[in-house]
Amino acid sequence: MKMIDWGDALVKELAARRCIVFTGAGVSAGCKSTIGDRTPPKWDELLTELTKKIRNQDDVRTLSEQLIAEKKFLDAAEVIVSALNHADYVDAMRQIFDIPRYQPSTLHDAILKIDPKVLITTNYDTVYDRFCQQGQAAEGYNVFKYTDHHLVGQLRSPIRCVIKAHGCITDPESIVLTRSSYFSAKQNNPHFFKTLDALFLTNTIIFIGYSLGDPDIQIALENANISAPSSHKHYFVTGSGTPPSLKKAAERTYNLEFIEYESGNFEALSASVEALADRVLSYRDENPDI
Repeated sequence: MKMIDWGDALVKELAARRCIVFTGAGVSAGCKSTIGDRTPPKWDELLTELTKKIRNQDDVRTLSEQLIAEKKFLDAAEVIVSALNHADYVDAMRQIFDIPRYQPSTLHDAILKIDPKVLITTNYDTVYDRFCQQGQAAEGYNVFKYTDHHLVGQLRSPIRCVIKAHGCITDPESIVLTRSSYFSAKQNNPHFFKTLDALFLTNTIIFIGYSLGDPDIQIALENANISAPSSHKHYFVTGSGTPPSLKKAAERTYNLEFIEYESGNFEALSASVEALADRVLSYRDENPDI
């Protein structure tokens, strides 16, 4: 198994809690449900499941399937959500993200060991939320959605923050899935997105569990103006296979450093992040005043 070779600079940033961990669907890929062998869906899998809920509109279903096949996920989501009865949509999302009761993976455990001051996620599930509030961490974490108005005060306190940037299944009305829902979120919650901009401009970010093709990461990168000139890059941990031309454009535009692992090898990613966590903890032990 080929492990990721983490740089010293990233270890120091994480150890000093100057680095925000930003997680996507890939972080939950290793989770299993309490019933059966189900895992949280990726974008195409989620939209395919929702497409099956469209009733008596064969033309719309065909269009959504075509858009999914073309990887036009935001367009597909717009078509699907518009076609679904709202109650059916909410019920389907709960059946997908809440009812299975997914259990934390080894990757969640490694991230919790790193103990970042701030973790931002575009995931709708509550796997990490519940996990970090268990045991010794019970009084150390608060979970915020982009609709909450008291985030800034908590960012100034010692408490750890888990920020649900695109909503949470505990409040289906808050979920950001389509282009129009993203626009509404920005329009109705400018305080959150100003805070997000500030966090991106004043902290190092490590993205885990995304590919450049994910709509979530495209939105996050575009929204958080991280192309501001800086010698300190943000880190993008992703599976191998991104075309060199796209990597070069993203590196230049968003000030990213790509860190790749074997595509689809969740075990390699988990083991590598576990090794990163061990290095972070060792550095904190050796430098207690950071």
